[in-house]
Amino acid sequence: MTYKSLLAAATIGLALTQHAYGAQSVSSIAAAAALHAESRALAQGFSGVAVDIRPLDSRISLSNCDKPLSVASTGERILGPVSIAVSCRSPAPWTIHVRGTVAAEVSLPILIAPISRGDIISESDVQLQEQRITRGLVGYVSDIDDIVGKEARKHLSAGSKLRKSDLVAPQLIDRGQSVDLIARSSGLTVNMQGTALANGAAGERLLVKNVSSGKRIEGLILSDGSVLIQ
Repeated sequence: MTYKSLLAAATIGLALTQHAYGAQSVSSIAAAAALHAESRALAQGFSGVAVDIRPLDSRISLSNCDKPLSVASTGERILGPVSIAVSCRSPAPWTIHVRGTVAAEVSLPILIAPISRGDIISESDVQLQEQRITRGLVGYVSDIDDIVGKEARKHLSAGSKLRKSDLVAPQLIDRGQSVDLIARSSGLTVNMQGTALANGAAGERLLVKNVSSGKRIEGLILSDGSVLIQ
Protein backbone atom coordinates (compact mmCIF):
# COMPACT_ATOMS: atom_id res chain seq x y z
CA MET A 1 0.00 0.00 0.00
CA THR A 2 1.31 3.47 -0.86
CA TYR A 3 0.84 6.48 1.36
CA LYS A 4 0.46 9.46 -0.99
CA SER A 5 -1.85 11.01 1.60
CA LEU A 6 1.09 11.23 3.98
CA LEU A 7 3.10 13.01 1.33
CA ALA A 8 0.25 15.44 0.75
CA ALA A 9 0.03 16.13 4.50
CA ALA A 10 3.72 17.00 4.72
CA THR A 11 4.30 20.75 4.60
CA ILE A 12 7.78 22.07 4.03
CA GLY A 13 8.37 25.74 4.72
CA LEU A 14 11.85 26.02 3.28
CA ALA A 15 13.33 24.05 0.41
CA LEU A 16 16.65 22.74 1.60
CA THR A 17 18.38 19.99 -0.29
CA GLN A 18 18.91 16.53 1.04
CA HIS A 19 22.60 16.88 0.25
CA ALA A 20 22.95 19.90 2.55
CA TYR A 21 21.18 18.56 5.59
CA GLY A 22 20.46 14.87 5.06
CA ALA A 23 17.03 13.28 5.30
CA GLN A 24 15.01 12.58 8.44
CA SER A 25 14.54 8.83 8.68
CA VAL A 26 10.96 7.58 8.50
CA SER A 27 11.74 5.22 11.39
CA SER A 28 12.52 8.16 13.69
CA ILE A 29 9.25 9.84 12.72
CA ALA A 30 7.28 6.64 13.37
CA ALA A 31 9.08 6.08 16.69
CA ALA A 32 8.27 9.61 17.88
CA ALA A 33 4.60 9.13 16.99
CA ALA A 34 4.44 5.71 18.69
CA LEU A 35 6.06 6.99 21.87
CA HIS A 36 3.61 9.89 22.03
CA ALA A 37 0.58 7.63 21.53
CA GLU A 38 1.83 5.17 24.15
CA SER A 39 2.51 7.93 26.70
CA ARG A 40 -1.01 9.33 26.29
CA ALA A 41 -2.59 5.92 26.89
CA LEU A 42 -0.41 5.21 29.93
CA ALA A 43 -1.26 8.63 31.39
CA GLN A 44 -4.94 7.66 31.22
CA GLY A 45 -4.27 4.57 33.35
CA PHE A 46 -4.24 1.96 30.59
CA SER A 47 -1.74 -0.90 30.79
CA GLY A 48 -0.29 -3.34 28.28
CA VAL A 49 -0.36 -0.55 25.70
CA ALA A 50 0.65 -1.47 22.14
CA VAL A 51 0.93 1.01 19.28
CA ASP A 52 0.84 -0.05 15.64
CA ILE A 53 2.02 2.74 13.34
CA ARG A 54 1.14 2.51 9.66
CA PRO A 55 4.28 2.20 7.55
CA LEU A 56 5.44 5.51 6.11
CA ASP A 57 6.33 5.76 2.43
CA SER A 58 10.08 5.25 2.20
CA ARG A 59 10.17 7.81 -0.61
CA ILE A 60 9.34 10.61 1.81
CA SER A 61 12.30 12.99 1.92
CA LEU A 62 12.20 15.54 4.74
CA SER A 63 15.13 17.59 5.93
CA ASN A 64 16.88 16.17 8.96
CA CYS A 65 15.73 18.02 12.08
CA ASP A 66 18.49 19.55 14.20
CA LYS A 67 16.21 19.74 17.25
CA PRO A 68 13.97 17.16 18.94
CA LEU A 69 10.84 16.40 16.92
CA SER A 70 7.60 18.01 18.10
CA VAL A 71 4.68 15.62 18.42
CA ALA A 72 0.99 16.35 19.00
CA SER A 73 -2.24 14.39 18.67
CA THR A 74 -4.73 15.72 16.13
CA GLY A 75 -7.77 14.39 18.03
CA GLU A 76 -8.95 13.43 21.51
CA ARG A 77 -9.07 9.67 20.87
CA ILE A 78 -6.69 7.69 23.12
CA LEU A 79 -7.38 4.14 21.93
CA GLY A 80 -8.16 2.84 18.48
CA PRO A 81 -7.33 4.75 15.29
CA VAL A 82 -5.24 7.84 16.05
CA SER A 83 -3.62 10.59 14.01
CA ILE A 84 -0.41 12.22 15.23
CA ALA A 85 1.31 15.29 13.83
CA VAL A 86 5.11 15.07 13.87
CA SER A 87 6.85 18.37 13.21
CA CYS A 88 10.28 19.89 12.80
CA ARG A 89 11.02 23.59 13.31
CA SER A 90 14.65 23.81 12.25
CA PRO A 91 16.42 24.05 9.93
CA ALA A 92 13.52 23.46 7.50
CA PRO A 93 10.02 23.53 9.02
CA TRP A 94 7.84 20.57 8.09
CA THR A 95 4.92 18.60 9.48
CA ILE A 96 3.75 15.10 8.64
CA HIS A 97 0.63 13.34 9.90
CA VAL A 98 1.17 9.77 11.03
CA ARG A 99 -1.68 7.30 11.55
CA GLY A 100 -1.77 4.29 13.80
CA THR A 101 -3.83 2.14 16.14
CA VAL A 102 -3.50 2.03 19.93
CA ALA A 103 -4.60 -1.00 21.96
CA ALA A 104 -4.47 -1.80 25.68
CA GLU A 105 -5.15 -4.70 28.02
CA VAL A 106 -7.75 -4.66 30.78
CA SER A 107 -9.26 -7.22 33.15
CA LEU A 108 -13.00 -7.38 32.63
CA PRO A 109 -15.68 -9.51 34.29
CA ILE A 110 -16.97 -12.04 31.77
CA LEU A 111 -19.99 -14.33 32.12
CA ILE A 112 -18.96 -17.99 32.21
CA ALA A 113 -22.53 -19.25 31.85
CA PRO A 114 -25.66 -17.94 30.12
CA ILE A 115 -27.99 -15.89 32.27
CA SER A 116 -31.73 -15.62 31.69
CA ARG A 117 -33.72 -12.44 32.07
CA GLY A 118 -34.68 -11.91 35.69
CA ASP A 119 -31.91 -14.17 37.08
CA ILE A 120 -29.77 -12.89 39.91
CA ILE A 121 -26.07 -13.03 39.01
CA SER A 122 -23.87 -14.81 41.55
CA GLU A 123 -20.11 -14.69 42.03
CA SER A 124 -19.76 -18.12 40.37
CA ASP A 125 -21.33 -16.75 37.18
CA VAL A 126 -18.47 -14.36 36.39
CA GLN A 127 -14.70 -14.34 36.22
CA LEU A 128 -12.05 -11.78 35.34
CA GLN A 129 -10.50 -12.18 31.93
CA GLU A 130 -7.79 -10.24 30.12
CA GLN A 131 -9.21 -8.39 27.15
CA ARG A 132 -7.51 -6.49 24.36
CA ILE A 133 -9.39 -3.27 23.71
CA THR A 134 -9.12 -0.53 21.11
CA ARG A 135 -11.85 1.69 22.54
CA GLY A 136 -12.82 3.08 25.93
CA LEU A 137 -14.98 1.13 28.35
CA VAL A 138 -17.77 3.66 28.62
CA GLY A 139 -20.90 1.87 29.75
CA TYR A 140 -19.17 -1.42 30.63
CA VAL A 141 -18.90 -2.76 34.17
CA SER A 142 -15.29 -3.33 35.24
CA ASP A 143 -15.79 -4.35 38.90
CA ILE A 144 -17.23 -7.76 39.80
CA ASP A 145 -18.74 -6.27 42.96
CA ASP A 146 -20.97 -4.11 40.76
CA ILE A 147 -22.34 -7.25 39.08
CA VAL A 148 -22.85 -9.84 41.81
CA GLY A 149 -26.34 -9.65 43.26
CA LYS A 150 -27.76 -7.70 40.32
CA GLU A 151 -30.67 -8.89 38.19
CA ALA A 152 -30.28 -9.46 34.45
CA ARG A 153 -32.55 -7.22 32.40
CA LYS A 154 -32.30 -9.52 29.37
CA HIS A 155 -30.85 -12.87 28.30
CA LEU A 156 -27.05 -12.73 28.47
CA SER A 157 -24.79 -15.21 26.68
CA ALA A 158 -21.71 -16.89 28.13
CA GLY A 159 -18.59 -14.88 27.30
CA SER A 160 -20.46 -11.58 27.35
CA LYS A 161 -18.95 -8.40 28.70
CA LEU A 162 -21.55 -6.67 30.82
CA ARG A 163 -22.92 -3.18 30.32
CA LYS A 164 -24.48 -1.19 33.13
CA SER A 165 -27.68 -1.18 31.10
CA ASP A 166 -27.76 -5.02 31.23
CA LEU A 167 -28.22 -5.01 34.99
CA VAL A 168 -30.70 -3.74 37.51
CA ALA A 169 -30.87 -3.93 41.29
CA PRO A 170 -33.31 -6.71 42.27
CA GLN A 171 -36.61 -5.70 43.79
CA LEU A 172 -36.40 -6.07 47.57
CA ILE A 173 -39.69 -4.59 48.66
CA ASP A 174 -43.22 -5.09 47.36
CA ARG A 175 -46.03 -2.58 47.70
CA GLY A 176 -47.97 -3.24 50.92
CA GLN A 177 -45.09 -5.13 52.53
CA SER A 178 -44.17 -4.49 56.16
CA VAL A 179 -40.71 -2.92 56.44
CA ASP A 180 -38.35 -1.91 59.21
CA LEU A 181 -37.85 1.84 59.40
CA ILE A 182 -34.62 3.24 60.78
CA ALA A 183 -34.26 6.84 61.90
CA ARG A 184 -30.91 8.23 63.01
CA SER A 185 -30.35 11.55 64.72
CA SER A 186 -27.60 12.90 67.00
CA GLY A 187 -26.03 9.46 67.36
CA LEU A 188 -29.34 7.82 68.30
CA THR A 189 -31.06 5.10 66.25
CA VAL A 190 -34.80 4.58 66.41
CA ASN A 191 -36.47 1.52 64.87
CA MET A 192 -40.09 1.64 63.75
CA GLN A 193 -42.47 -0.36 61.63
CA GLY A 194 -43.84 0.84 58.33
CA THR A 195 -45.76 -0.21 55.25
CA ALA A 196 -44.30 0.15 51.77
CA LEU A 197 -46.43 2.27 49.44
CA ALA A 198 -44.56 1.12 46.31
CA ASN A 199 -42.13 -1.48 45.05
CA GLY A 200 -38.44 -0.77 45.47
CA ALA A 201 -34.85 -1.97 45.09
CA ALA A 202 -31.73 -1.31 47.14
CA GLY A 203 -30.50 2.24 46.74
CA GLU A 204 -33.87 3.62 45.64
CA ARG A 205 -36.03 6.14 47.47
CA LEU A 206 -39.29 4.69 48.80
CA LEU A 207 -42.47 6.21 50.18
CA VAL A 208 -43.63 4.40 53.33
CA LYS A 209 -46.34 4.79 55.94
CA ASN A 210 -45.35 4.86 59.60
CA VAL A 211 -47.64 2.33 61.30
CA SER A 212 -47.59 4.16 64.63
CA SER A 213 -48.19 7.73 63.48
CA GLY A 214 -49.92 7.05 60.17
CA LYS A 215 -47.63 9.60 58.49
CA ARG A 216 -46.21 9.12 55.02
CA ILE A 217 -42.47 9.53 54.88
CA GLU A 218 -39.70 8.84 52.38
CA GLY A 219 -36.55 6.84 52.98
CA LEU A 220 -33.66 5.06 51.33
CA ILE A 221 -33.88 1.31 50.81
CA LEU A 222 -30.83 -0.45 52.31
CA SER A 223 -29.36 -3.73 51.04
CA ASP A 224 -30.98 -5.70 53.90
CA GLY A 225 -34.48 -4.48 52.94
CA SER A 226 -34.85 -1.94 55.73
CA VAL A 227 -35.62 1.72 54.99
CA LEU A 228 -33.45 4.53 56.30
CA ILE A 229 -35.45 7.66 57.06
CA GLN A 230 -33.34 10.76 56.36
